[in-house]
Amino acid sequence: MSSKHNHSNRSIAQSVQQFIKAEEHEHSDFETLAQQLFKTHFQQNLPYQRFCRHLRITPDSLSHSRDIPAVPTSAFKLPDFPLSSGKVTFLTSGTTTETRGAHHFPDTELYDLAALTHWQQHLPDLPLYFLSPPPCQTPQSSLTHMFGHLDRSLNSDDSKNETPFLLRESHFDLTPLVDLHHPVILSGTALAFLHLIESHHPIPLPKGSQLLETGGYKGTTRTLAKPHFYRQLSDFFQLPDAVIHNEYGMTELSSQAYASGSEGTHRFPHWCRHQIICPQTGKELPIGEMGYLQLHDLANVHSVAAIRTQDFAISHPNGSFTLIGRDPGALPRGCSRSSDDSLSR
Repeated sequence: MSSKHNHSNRSIAQSVQQFIKAEEHEHSDFETLAQQLFKTHFQQNLPYQRFCRHLRITPDSLSHSRDIPAVPTSAFKLPDFPLSSGKVTFLTSGTTTETRGAHHFPDTELYDLAALTHWQQHLPDLPLYFLSPPPCQTPQSSLTHMFGHLDRSLNSDDSKNETPFLLRESHFDLTPLVDLHHPVILSGTALAFLHLIESHHPIPLPKGSQLLETGGYKGTTRTLAKPHFYRQLSDFFQLPDAVIHNEYGMTELSSQAYASGSEGTHRFPHWCRHQIICPQTGKELPIGEMGYLQLHDLANVHSVAAIRTQDFAISHPNGSFTLIGRDPGALPRGCSRSSDDSLSR
């Protein structure tokens, strides 16, 4: 990448950092940054530029950030898209036989800032424990990377004589949770929590504790309705439904959405916007109608900001959304298939 492009990326990354840190933020600021970022991606990322031209949208023709072309998550599985190199690479989960999506970063400064800022906006300042291996054992997992950054940033120095990562060599070490006398936050994938519930006696956590589950049934045959799952969590840890949270995130993004309680709706931070898209037409749907969840994450400075998922969701007037679940027939088809074709030429 040329020095001119490096300077451009640093400049817009700094602008996004300032926007993330801002206590007061205007929609016009998001709009300006989104269009600047689109212009940068269009100029530097030739596969994305081909994709945009295929859709007849360029920075000169763009009238609003909501019209910025969003790539399907499957695009991150293509070998030369969205960027071909980076010092840090996160891989999507998957089986050993399938192609895994890759998200490349020159560094994780912006990623870490986004993760920490929204965590502090949504969750209380409590000691953290994780039902996961330490980041050094899974260096290409964006989730354990985030857990590691939260540990370094939020856990006190006094607690660092013991590891907060409770999954070691495929076995739980729950010693740190025994005889706790202060509230904590325990985080992990839904599958990790299910394994814990099925293999151990209940572990009542101190009053004021909270749980964060991150989903995580992908690639397995396990399914469990959210209300039923949250009742199990509530009974096992002796905590109320309201302090059980879900994080919605993915390797292809740099930001996360949070929801609280089994009936809670998700909300992204101010530097990320969502739309609900009709799977057949690709057009935005009105509030209250179900379609594909499409996201615009300004923290994706080094890849592509607009991402179309194949997760069904419903948007609400207050800016939140209800996550319905993944499209069971989520295969490339229609405009999605032609999009992949244009990206991989």
